[in-house]
Amino acid sequence: MESRGEYVVASNPLSQVKDMPCTWPYADDRYQPPTPDQVTALIKGMGWSQNDVAKLVGVSYDPKKGSTAVRKWRTPVDSSEHRAIPYAVWRLMLIEAGLAQK
Repeated sequence: MESRGEYVVASNPLSQVKDMPCTWPYADDRYQPPTPDQVTALIKGMGWSQNDVAKLVGVSYDPKKGSTAVRKWRTPVDSSEHRAIPYAVWRLMLIEAGLAQK
């Protein structure tokens, strides 16, 4: 595995999320919000589509176009389109993936 800045180059996208500070509970001092790359890695690593995520967390989606909310969570932070993923949504995704720290 090769590390470059914030990015980790690996064959399994879940390795970018597993055991990272974004997997800890909000009240834990180790917690850090996930980056858009980590959100994307979790979604890809689990094989979820935008619609799968939208259905899981309760946000709107178009069966043909996907979910605007999910797309914005995955958009780079420096883009005006970026929106931070709500903690409760992120935590639910981690729980479903079996990656949430206790």
